[in-house]
Amino acid sequence: MKIDPRLFRFLWAIEEHGTFIRAARAEGISQPALSSKIAILEQQLGTKLIDRGRHGARLNSFGRLLLRHARAIDAIVDRAAEEVRTSVEGSSGMLVLGGTPISMIEIIPKSLDQLVRQNDNIRVSLVEADDDILLDRLRAGEIELMLGGLLAGETGSDIIESPLVNFPLRAVIGRANKFWNRDAISLDELLTQAWALPASGSVIRSYVDAIFVNAGASVPASHWSCSSMHGLKAVIQHTDRVTVMPGHALDLEERTGVLKTLTLKGPTSNRRLNILRMRHLPLSPVAESFVTHVRRMAETIARR
Repeated sequence: MKIDPRLFRFLWAIEEHGTFIRAARAEGISQPALSSKIAILEQQLGTKLIDRGRHGARLNSFGRLLLRHARAIDAIVDRAAEEVRTSVEGSSGMLVLGGTPISMIEIIPKSLDQLVRQNDNIRVSLVEADDDILLDRLRAGEIELMLGGLLAGETGSDIIESPLVNFPLRAVIGRANKFWNRDAISLDELLTQAWALPASGSVIRSYVDAIFVNAGASVPASHWSCSSMHGLKAVIQHTDRVTVMPGHALDLEERTGVLKTLTLKGPTSNRRLNILRMRHLPLSPVAESFVTHVRRMAETIARR
């Protein structure tokens, strides 16, 4: 039996309002009518979706799973309506794109520039966030594709993840650091220094931790932790601390002489950048064109 997607709104109302009475009032129907609609949805799916108790109504695990897809459908419909509106207004298409801070430094802006040079009548909406947030937005239908650094196999079977480019990780120091005149350094030498690192649990931190693991060393216990790449750069610039970041992220700071990257001797790691999209949703023509341009830009960066 097919599911009637029009019933999803009532599930959404119960999640938002917490009781059948308040949800029914918000939807402008009676409580028995709302109960009947939920019963139809549960019958179509063959399972209960809501747990009722003295404190109200709550979606169970099956209800929350269905609601996640319902929200994605709602976002996709909204995006489709926006594309129609922009087309009526004369636009050639719309791209809603997510990118991590690393991808926003060069590869996304330059790829978009090439895209609009080919067709300057395209509307673009950019969302910058960490990988896990972007992945949630991708699944929710809020963005069409994303550029991020998640490892293959970490995303789930509903995501297509294609490798794009690897950025080598390098040691990063400021002018106050005693190793400023060096071009290469070992991790053993750096372990004598004070450290600042990306926040624990972030994707970039997992790559940094891999360097210590590969070298048989422990992450310095007294390191400072920073959740922002810009904040981490500022800490290194104004102190004698050291960190590890993709060298690609420091091009501007190196050219202006405020930060310096050093090649790491011995075991190191690369920050991967991938293209991620939903498996069951075809890309729009604009998104397909962007992917072509971003792959060309990745090839240019890899040849440096």
